[in-house]
Amino acid sequence: MTDSPRIVNRPAPTLESAIMELLPTTGSVEVQRDSPGREHAPHTHPTAETLAIVDGSITFRWNDQESTAGPGDRLLLPAEYPHGSVAGPDGCVYVIALHH
Repeated sequence: MTDSPRIVNRPAPTLESAIMELLPTTGSVEVQRDSPGREHAPHTHPTAETLAIVDGSITFRWNDQESTAGPGDRLLLPAEYPHGSVAGPDGCVYVIALHH
């Protein structure tokens, strides 16, 4: 993980391939669907996360930065880092992996 969030560009995955890529040897991942314009107010998480965007787009906000991610992009989010997001005009489907 990094000290601040960052987006890594990758080829667009299928939902199954994103799940299998992020699925730990023991554990689980979460599949999230946000409707168009769905906003997540600024918040933090106790563990680091990786989000793999499968379909649609989502704009992430942290500090004074804003970055939009689409299919194939990965958001690498450090633990306890304040951030928020808003889904794009077509909504967004993504897979979330927690890193304990």
